[in-house]
Amino acid sequence: MKRRDFLGLSLASSCAALSSCVVPVAPAKKKSQILVLGGTNFVGPAIVEHALAHGHEVTLFNRGITRSHLFPGIEKLRGLRAVNGGDLSALQNNRKWDAVIDVWPEESGLVEQTARLLSERTDYYFFVSSIAVYRDFSKAGLTENSPVHENDPGWYGGEKVLAEKMLERYFPGRFGVARCHAIIGPRDDGNAYHYWLRRIAGNTQVLAPGSGKDPVQYSDVRDIASWIIECVEQSRSGIYNVVGQMPPMTIRDFLVSTKKAINSQAELYWANADELRKKHSVRSFSDMPLWAPLDEDAGFYQVDGRKAIQAGIRYRSLQETARDSLQWYQSYFYRHVNFPIGGLGLSSEREKEILKSFL
Repeated sequence: MKRRDFLGLSLASSCAALSSCVVPVAPAKKKSQILVLGGTNFVGPAIVEHALAHGHEVTLFNRGITRSHLFPGIEKLRGLRAVNGGDLSALQNNRKWDAVIDVWPEESGLVEQTARLLSERTDYYFFVSSIAVYRDFSKAGLTENSPVHENDPGWYGGEKVLAEKMLERYFPGRFGVARCHAIIGPRDDGNAYHYWLRRIAGNTQVLAPGSGKDPVQYSDVRDIASWIIECVEQSRSGIYNVVGQMPPMTIRDFLVSTKKAINSQAELYWANADELRKKHSVRSFSDMPLWAPLDEDAGFYQVDGRKAIQAGIRYRSLQETARDSLQWYQSYFYRHVNFPIGGLGLSSEREKEILKSFL
């Protein structure tokens, strides 16, 4: 799996409701009417739950097909976002909202449709984008002003760039963007963090990549959702890299902290990176999820996230994320899968063979 493809999967993962996902918070000083486009996938429900916890009124616009049982007490408008043959009729009236939140992961043309349609009927538009917009990950320290893909439609990062430009056109000075890195946490049924949780929870010897000094960046979905709602409440404009704590955690600390959080007795065996890749054909990021060695992409997991931190985003401890993620995996599908899945992870048999060659 290519790195740029993984970034899309972080947002596209499906989910279901989990009652323990949201910590109660004080209601906002001003109640807003928020339109959430979608709201039934991984990031969407976390946003809805935090909006409700803050006391806001939420309306969902979606097809009513995927997990339509979620949020039975809120208003739901039905329709379809599509380049050809879509149905936005439920939004084609004089109704106004204080804010729109859009996590659409694919065609930029659909963001243009809703932005154009709602530009005169909402004060603020927030869009969940991705660090996949950046053109070059060879150097550390990418900021919000670093070069992005231009005239590169048809794939995830290129479409995100175009979508951001649509908002600049229709909501000048009235939009916010979160360029997210890997997103993990409860309700994530992606396979990257799941791979490590499954291995470490097994209390056996676990093959780990390289020296452990390579960085990794991630955010808990609940922290992203909470901050987005704060952006809505403050009409915070601008583009922000939402990539987790700064400086980035090393992958050694990431896996060791996960191990401690779930009280695992697993033994992490750190195998030489060159030998893994050359002798055993282990692919970084694919066979070893979340591993981007510094000698391959020095900047991929060293994106500068200070602007969002200065704007108030708060990241919880990995220990909390690990415990809650494991609970989710165990309750949902944890025991019913075998790696590799979707191009991610090593099979147990292959992992044992590689470990045997090192021991």
